[in-house]
Amino acid sequence: MFDAIFQVCQEKMKSETGSRKILVLISDGDDNLSLESVESALEIAQRADVSIFTLSTNSSAFFGMSSPKNDKILKRLADETGGRAFFPLKAEDLAQSFQDIGEELRSQYSLAYRSTNSSRDGAFRAIKVDTDQKNLKVRARKGYYGPRG
Repeated sequence: MFDAIFQVCQEKMKSETGSRKILVLISDGDDNLSLESVESALEIAQRADVSIFTLSTNSSAFFGMSSPKNDKILKRLADETGGRAFFPLKAEDLAQSFQDIGEELRSQYSLAYRSTNSSRDGAFRAIKVDTDQKNLKVRARKGYYGPRG
């Protein structure tokens, strides 16, 4: 799973410009023998400016298990890239999850700012976006990688 995220972001998404980049990942969150780690998959997604929306295929919630390890990985992938994690209880709920993704994408705003950090070290820079309006939900990536060179 991590290799697939890495490869798509590196080979397809990184060179795309001028549009919002979304990756919808349908998975149980279990990685099988990837050479890449969750950290490297997150880094390349953040560098490529990709938001990951995850749809869990785990049925553990149906059996009363709360937030298994693999669902936490899916949530992390979504949260740290500005996407959203969905945990449908049954296959029939997938259609609603896709509708929710579409609705969310139609109601998003893009914000930009010019950093005062002039270092060209390629380091990760944490950001936090807040609102003073209680009826709004802020969903934003955890940060970005600065320029190099």
